[in-house]
Amino acid sequence: MEADTVESRATVGGGGAPGVELPSHAVALPVRYALPLRQQDPAVAGRIESGRLLLDLRAVPPELDDELLAAVRAVGCPT
Repeated sequence: MEADTVESRATVGGGGAPGVELPSHAVALPVRYALPLRQQDPAVAGRIESGRLLLDLRAVPPELDDELLAAVRAVGCPT
């Protein structure tokens, strides 16, 4: 299977809490999906970690779950 869910750590951004991480979950995809996802409108950005693309779900409001799924499917990743 090319898509999987994994435990993740989300970094607090904006300089308000440097070095603080929060537990999270991510969708793990092959790295080859990074560029096609970034080139979509709207763009989907993730991070490369341990040889895979992670889309951290802490950054996705629940009402956008279907939109994220459609974006991933649009680049050819089975779910």
